[in-house]
This record gives sequence, structure tokens and C-alpha cells, in this order.
Amino acid sequence: MITLLGLGLAAPTSNTTETPEPVTSISIADFSRDKTLFDSGAAFGRNEATVPIGGTATAGETVQVRVLTEGGPATAWSDLTMADGNGDWTGSVSAARSAGWSRIEVRNKSEPVTRATTANRFGVGHVVALWGQSEIVRIRSTAYNNLTPEPLLADDAVQAIWFDGAPVVKHLTDADPHTAALAAMANVFLAERPDDKVALVFQAVSGTGFRALVDDSDTSRNWSEDAAVHTFATADGQHVGLPSVSWFASPGSLAEHYEEALLPLFAGKTTSGADVTFPAQISFGSGGSYQADHWFGELYDPAQTKWVAFGPHRFDIDADMQSATVLAGGAIQNNLQNKEQARVSWRALMDNPHADGIFLPLGLEPTTYQNGVSDGSGGWTDQSHPSSDTDDGAPMFARLVAHAILQSSGLTNWSVPVFDMAEWEPSGAYVDVWSSAGPVTTTRSLRGEPELDNSQPHWTDVFGWQINGLPAHRAELENGRVRIYPNAGNFVSTDVIRFGEGGATGMAKFPEDHIAGTYKNLPVVDLGLAGVDGIPVRPLPDASMLANTLTPPAGGFSTGPTGPFFYDPATLGAGVSGLFAQMDLAPVVSSSGSKNLLTTTGNYLRLEILPNGKVRLRVRDSGGVVHVDNVQSGAVLADNVQADIRFGVDLPAGFARVWVNDALVIDESFSSATPTLPSNRALLLLASNTGAYQVEGAVSRLAIWKTATSDGSLPAATPYKDFIGPAAVVNADPWRNGTAAT
Repeated sequence: MITLLGLGLAAPTSNTTETPEPVTSISIADFSRDKTLFDSGAAFGRNEATVPIGGTATAGETVQVRVLTEGGPATAWSDLTMADGNGDWTGSVSAARSAGWSRIEVRNKSEPVTRATTANRFGVGHVVALWGQSEIVRIRSTAYNNLTPEPLLADDAVQAIWFDGAPVVKHLTDADPHTAALAAMANVFLAERPDDKVALVFQAVSGTGFRALVDDSDTSRNWSEDAAVHTFATADGQHVGLPSVSWFASPGSLAEHYEEALLPLFAGKTTSGADVTFPAQISFGSGGSYQADHWFGELYDPAQTKWVAFGPHRFDIDADMQSATVLAGGAIQNNLQNKEQARVSWRALMDNPHADGIFLPLGLEPTTYQNGVSDGSGGWTDQSHPSSDTDDGAPMFARLVAHAILQSSGLTNWSVPVFDMAEWEPSGAYVDVWSSAGPVTTTRSLRGEPELDNSQPHWTDVFGWQINGLPAHRAELENGRVRIYPNAGNFVSTDVIRFGEGGATGMAKFPEDHIAGTYKNLPVVDLGLAGVDGIPVRPLPDASMLANTLTPPAGGFSTGPTGPFFYDPATLGAGVSGLFAQMDLAPVVSSSGSKNLLTTTGNYLRLEILPNGKVRLRVRDSGGVVHVDNVQSGAVLADNVQADIRFGVDLPAGFARVWVNDALVIDESFSSATPTLPSNRALLLLASNTGAYQVEGAVSRLAIWKTATSDGSLPAATPYKDFIGPAAVVNADPWRNGTAAT
């Protein structure tokens, strides 16, 4: 508390006029620390902060206030408030975003020379919180700082706050930038917003997730420590304006349940809009739940704060891969599949109407940096974290995070690049895909570095593309577009291309892809932004934009809500121990309820399409033993998008598998004491025997074999039944039931 009285003078001489003794006093409470920063409300389009102040004065006096800013003029004196009967006063001043530090001065209106000024300074800029785990920790951790920091563009404009037994504040200068990654992040803010001050509040603990954060019984992360950092950062009545979050390493295991599990922590509501009262048990999926003793509403006022939501970042491989989510041996790589599903679910959370007003527009997804380091023996290690020994590692990750915050909050004026245009060459020779954000290129191309050689089939110019669930072998830059060629022959009407599946890296060979720096082959758009070659093009573009437009061959047919479906007039017969089915179709996925692709009477087999794009499988043998009990894939089907779905079950060999566009999406092993299917049950396609659960869409082929292959290839034998159209042939078939095909 600073108290000053009116100026007292020495006893007057005969040559001076007597000055009366001051009759009033005034004081102002100082800020908790020098150079405390207030958020200017950029998330709401504002450019000023409300700074609360208080102090004491002679009771009944009118307190006046002004702001003194270094390098600028003082504001005009203005009436603030009146001291109450106890001599206390409170109020607030509005201060605009400024490059200079400021002090607040107050005076008594009746006796203007009676003044007080804060000793500590304050600033108005951007208060940013960085939530997450180890990849965020490593931006400021000296334990992983193996690089010389780049020169800082300005001193003392960026400060960092974190918890290290107690809250710590660091004012960054060129002489002491703390770490290379923190200097890189600071320089993005300083280059893109040279007159703005930034406070970075690190709310990050390695190896933790949201559920540990909010559960007081889980001591791997303590809410009290994060709350302490927040309290320190807002000790003078300021707000965190821009909390940012891309938290997917540990929480990524939530997969398709990410939205359902985490929306309550942000919105205080379930996905259906029901209010959640904390502490609460949060339920998600089929039987999943966790204890939430806290939620972010305890820290952030939605009238002052909006979340910057970006990510996920890249997740690298640690073994050879068949595709983005399938290991070389054919098993699902659950971690990468989960990350893809979490990415989709995160976007659904952004679009949930009960999240309205909580989030800023979805930011970029940082993928064009290096994870891991050489192990010194020809291998690669620590691939879960941004590299500590190259500027393309932790510093580049930090720059991308800074750009995500600036763009999402509207502090810079550019759009996140997405693939939003595609053109299938009519003969099927190639597909061109491009972005309205600007010409597509790669980091490798922008740097003029040599292309990768041909020692790996997937080492193409542009990584991340898959054709029918397998890595593309030719994806090349062509006049600002990506041109994708078939892996063999020409594209046909049933081919499907996708970008950014799994961990969004395009990697397939370990450790060769790490050593070759394949992160440089991901597509970017050069927007001329500070510290980066380009901004990565967002993974998983709209499937409808990539939809195949090639003309299907003669044949094929369409089904509607009441048929047709196909019911074998004969039963399976004795001794059938395996089945294989190919279903090449573009189904309606978004309608409510499950739809039967293949089943038997009595539901001994049942392969379904779910409305969330997943497929679900049930297998029971003739002895009544259920070997596969409604196992689901990830989200693999899109509405009205052609998919080649293959299903094989072999009871003696003990497997049941489902492939979608050549990617293995369900892989179940078992042992059957009765390794046959029931002889008295009949096969059904596209619906139940009553016409319920009807699949709608365009069908190119439905084929069934009474034998199975283990790798998804079509059996060599002639199919037991084969529907390929045209509609007139299908409608005349004795299996056909329900409304006629068109």
C-alpha cells in the first residue's frame, strides 16, 4: 500500500505566503509483482483490459485516476469513485493494449497535489494458458534444452509462468531466453504482434491426462498445483483470455469417446445438453467412467475467456506398418487408430451445440516437426516427443503452437490450409487435390533439399496419402496441387483415397522414416509466417470432397429403405466351417440404427454398419458358443462413399476378420470346440429375414464363398453367390426380397 499526503513546506518566512497544511490523504494498493499482465480480450474482439484497483483516502473524498505509460502520454484525469465512511475506495480503469509498461496514479479531487502511484508496473496484452503434458512441458524445460536459442526479437515482452514447487515467473530477454523452444515461441508472438505483450501460463505435467487432473484421488497430477499457477497468474484480478489445448497423448486412448468424456469439463454439460454438477462421475462409451472433482469452469469465466482448440499433433510409428493404423503383421496398431478416432471426436466436440461460445475456431494441427532422436546405433528413440537436438523439433513445435493460438484468436489474418478441392482424371490416371488457402508444397521442396530415393515404396514426394487403406506410392507436387497416382493400373470407381489417417504422419517403415526426416514431406502452404516454412495442411479432409467421381462399370444397383435384401432359400448345410464375403458398396451411414450387411437366421453371424461409421461383428458357432461378441471397428465408413468391405471367418483356424478398403479393421482370434456353422440356418444380405435393418445405397458387388482367406484376398473358388447387377438381373434372382432394386 502506497500512501502519500499533500506536500508539506518549511515554516514560512516573511517573504513567503503561508501554505496550509494538507487535510487529505490517499493511497493505492500495489500490484502483486512488477510487470503483471492483463488480457486485452482478443478472443472477443476487444483491445483493452479492465484493471481493478483500490486503496484508502480521506472519507468522502472523490478519487481521481490516470494511467502513466512508458513512452507515451498519460491519460487525462477522471473521476473514479468516492472514499467510503471508512476511507476505503475501489474501482477499475480501462487500459488499452500497449507496447509500454504502465503505472496507475490517483489523487484527491479536492486537493490535487495529494497523490499516490503504484510502484509496480502492469501491461495489457495477451494472457495465454498452455494445457497439456510432456510436449508442452518440453517447451520450457531446461532438462531437454540441447540447442542454442535464437536471438530474441525484443526483451521483456514475453513472460512465462509455471509451477516448480511454487509458481515461477520468467521475463524473457535475449540474454536469458530460458530455452531454445521458448525463445522460438516468443519470437513468433514478437514477429507477428510486435507491439503486444504475452504471458504464457504453463498448465502442463508430463505423462498425465484430463482424468488425472480433475480426480483428487489421482496424485499423478494435482488440480491444486494447476490452480496455484492460475491463481498466481491472475493475482491482480486479471483473466486468462486464451487457454489453449491440444491434449491427445494420454487422453487419446479415449478414441471415439473423446467428445463424450471431455465436453463436461469444458461446458459443464453432457453431449445431450444435461447439466453436470461437480463433483461428478462422468460416463462415456459402454461402461466407461471417471471421477471429476473439478472442471475448467472453476478457473475460467466464459464472459472473459475462450479456448483455443487445436491439434492433435503428430504421433509417430515405433514399428513397421502395413498402413496408417495396421502393423506390418496385420494387427491393428491401437494407439494410432485411437489417435485418429480422437481427432474426429475432438472436431465433433467443437461442433457440439452445447460447446457454443466456449471455443474459438479450430486451429491448425501441428504435424510438420520432428519427433525423437537418433539412438546413436542406427535406430531412433524418444519418438513420442519433439526432438531436443534440432531446430525442427521442440522449437518448431513451439512455433506451430504459437501460430495456432494467434490464428484461432484472430490476432493474425490467415486461414488454416485444408484440402477442399479434388478432381479425378476421367480415365482414372490420377487424382488432383489442392487447397484454396494457397499452393500446396512441402518443407523439403521449400528448402530445396534433395528428394527421397526409391528405396521404400511409400517414399513419395508428399506423405500422408492412402489408397484403399494402403500408403500411396506416387503423390507428387504438380503446380500447387498434389497429384496422386494409382499404386497399380488406373483408378476405378470403387477406389478410395484418404489423407492424414492414424498418427497423421504417412510413416510406414521404422526407423528408416525417422532417419530420412519424412516430416518434411507432409504437405504445407507457405503463408509467409514467422519461423516456419509453411503451415501444415489439416489431416482428414472431408470424405465427400475426396469422393470418387469415376463412372462405375455397367452393372450395379441401388437399394432403398424397403429393399431389396437377399435371403438364401436354402440353409447353409452340413460341414460349413468358414465363410468369406465381399461387399463393394456406397452405403447410407448417417441414418439412425444399425444396418445388416450380412447375417444368418438366428444371428449366428452378424456384420453390421453403425450410424457412426463403424462396423460391428458377432460370431457364434453351431454349438452356441459366442466367439466374437459385437466387436466394433473404428469409424471406417463415410456416408455414400464407396467402400470395399471384406469379411472372413474360419472356425477351425480360429479367426474372424474384417477389412475395409484393404485395411484390417477387426481381427479376432479364438478356439472353437464345435468348428462349424449351424447347418439349418440361412444366409441373409443387406437386411434381416423380416426386412429390418435394411442397408441403403449403391451396390457394385455382393459375393459369398463357403471358404475363407486369412489376408482379405478373394478366394480362388467360384463364389457361392454373386450379385453384381444390373438391377433387372438382381430383381429376378430367387434370393431377392423387398422392394425391387433400381
